[in-house]
Amino acid sequence: MSTAVRPLVGTGRVRVARGLALVALAVASAALAARTPLLLPDLVLPVVVAGALVAGPSRGALTGLAAGWLVDLVPPGAVVLGAGALTYAACGLLAGAGRREGLASWRWVAVVATLACAAQTAGGVLTALLAGSSVSMRDSVVRLVLTTLLCVVVVPVLVRAEQRLRARS
Repeated sequence: MSTAVRPLVGTGRVRVARGLALVALAVASAALAARTPLLLPDLVLPVVVAGALVAGPSRGALTGLAAGWLVDLVPPGAVVLGAGALTYAACGLLAGAGRREGLASWRWVAVVATLACAAQTAGGVLTALLAGSSVSMRDSVVRLVLTTLLCVVVVPVLVRAEQRLRARS
């Protein structure tokens, strides 16, 4: 196999793994939300942030767009179809802008994850307000904190896993 083709093989494996993770987490989020009254973190956003940190802003936006479509389409669905896709795309673009060559420090990943979580929360609140729904600021803040904590813990692990998967190819 030539060296020009080899990175594409690794990239394909990473894309498939990321896609499967997005589908599984979108379904798991919907299933958990339907079964518990507790506020839950966004399980999909860490995959978007990790993918964007590894691949950059354009691929991050595409990953976010795909993730948002999944979240919008998985029952119970979205009130405004496509709003989640645009919000996740913006998060992927924002996180991808924070891409660094080599290993990024945990602190940098935490800053990027926090900004992406804030953008996702702001997008959700704005969408709800524009749709005429009531918004609980307390619930929004709690979900922001939960999602940020999840991202800070999980994103570095996902970034390293993606880098290892790419290197193995």
